[in-house]
Amino acid sequence: MSDHRSTRVRVAVCCLWSVVAVSFVLAQPGCSLFSRGDTIGEPMNLIAVMPIERDEPSSGALLPGAESVVTAQIYGVLSRSPEWHFVPDLTVVQALKQIPRTGELPARARDLGKAVNADGVIYGTVSRYIEREGSEYGARSPAAVSFKLYFISVSTGRILWNGAFDEQQQPLTSNLFNWWQFWQGGPRWFTAKEFTRLGVERLLGELAKKLGY
Repeated sequence: MSDHRSTRVRVAVCCLWSVVAVSFVLAQPGCSLFSRGDTIGEPMNLIAVMPIERDEPSSGALLPGAESVVTAQIYGVLSRSPEWHFVPDLTVVQALKQIPRTGELPARARDLGKAVNADGVIYGTVSRYIEREGSEYGARSPAAVSFKLYFISVSTGRILWNGAFDEQQQPLTSNLFNWWQFWQGGPRWFTAKEFTRLGVERLLGELAKKLGY
């Protein structure tokens, strides 16, 4: 009986680690057991980033300055990889002074792209930004962030890609599919800024694969 019991334990452990491994692979940017579709066929040699805008939620769970944090994290992730060629943020700021803040967001993003001679523009909105309460190893309440990113072709005006990050950090023991968070950020509770960074890395990883990087 003890041999059978030991065998069952080993099988259970192997199954658990298999779930963890598959969860990690599926969670990686650009990794999937299924096809994500073709890459973008248009040449995208230069990309602009339009500052992220607020999408006020009914719950009021959006701290002031959240849009600036998401925008800064996008630039931070782009600057770390040589594949990305993007318009400097100061150039974008100057160009936006000549673009009216009225009209639909995609149209304004395209106008920005034309003004700075970019091939594509990343833009989006943030609707939730809740800061962690407590320390990184003893949080009373975890960070939570929700934002959406889009990528528009300047030449055609078509939205070629979109992605969303809508997460509240949870302990790994409650959800094995959160393994990617701890793999990338370590076994601790993140600040909202750190959590945003993980989300941006995840989404831009998907966009990079779509662009063929």
